[in-house]
Amino acid sequence: MAAPQEESLLARCEIPIIDLAHIGTDICPMKSVVRRIGQQLYAALSGKGLALLVNHGIAEEKLKAVYADLDNFCALPEACQAQYLRNADSNHGYVKPGTEQFDTTKKELRHLFNITTLSAAAMPADEEVPEFTKHAVPLAHDLTNLSRMLLQALAYAFGLPPATLLNCHSGMLKSDGTNKSTMRLLYYPPVPPEDEGPCCGGGTPYTRCGAHADYGTFTLLAQDSEGGLEVKLNGSEKWQSVGHLPGAILVQTGELLANWTTDILPALMHRVVVPSGAYARARARHCVAFFCHPDNDAKLPTLPLRAAPAPPPPVFTPHTHLTLHHRLLNAAHHLQKRFRETYA
Repeated sequence: MAAPQEESLLARCEIPIIDLAHIGTDICPMKSVVRRIGQQLYAALSGKGLALLVNHGIAEEKLKAVYADLDNFCALPEACQAQYLRNADSNHGYVKPGTEQFDTTKKELRHLFNITTLSAAAMPADEEVPEFTKHAVPLAHDLTNLSRMLLQALAYAFGLPPATLLNCHSGMLKSDGTNKSTMRLLYYPPVPPEDEGPCCGGGTPYTRCGAHADYGTFTLLAQDSEGGLEVKLNGSEKWQSVGHLPGAILVQTGELLANWTTDILPALMHRVVVPSGAYARARARHCVAFFCHPDNDAKLPTLPLRAAPAPPPPVFTPHTHLTLHHRLLNAAHHLQKRFRETYA
């Protein structure tokens, strides 16, 4: 007998799926396809706040290679890991469990490695994690190029020249400190057995990632099949499982783009919960997130936004920590504020 299908947004066909086949490259795009994708992306992000991208050209083998590399890094002695701890100024480096915290009531179980520079000197050495740089750098280029393509698509949807948003994000992963875009490798370890039942049996309550919205323009997320990602759709207070589509990359709006578009494209609250069942809890979870941010000093142009597609989405209540308030703000100020709030 087949296992029951997970009750998720994907299983209920509530997540828009956007096919990127035949889109070309960020340098030589197929303009008609980019325009179509821009319309689909605008409709998806304004209506749902997220979408799944398929036929994006990033091979699953590349993701599995960096998953394995992060596993190997997490197995290193702590003294070795300490050489690569996150630099607060660049945001590059390793973050131990409990350092980045969104939920103050539970222990958040995750290891992550932020990549903001592609310099081999900033990566784990080959004698410690063989081929870490060899695998991470091409994937970072792929996700940067995909982001550039989506920025062009959004520009068409906003009624702007296609290079407008590219010019505001020109420094992605250029290692010169002018842009905070980040490729993040995440490893969620198995949950300790003492965390049992809704009240954790009196032990330490655990979660994998507390509720938050992402900070920048948009986020690309590639993940394995282990599940646990939940979102609150725009206008709803209900947590709902996203589900997993093999090979797809999830895209969702960040806080800066939400504020820039006066919340027509909302930034969704999301979290990663501990799965139910002993088998699922004993398994690790892996994903790669690419946080696309504007350049630190970008002056974002006024958008000639259309009315939201009918039916309009529910009214979005901005998060209390948003500070833009319908004025231009140096993007770095917002990111620095959010980093101070979430890093111990």
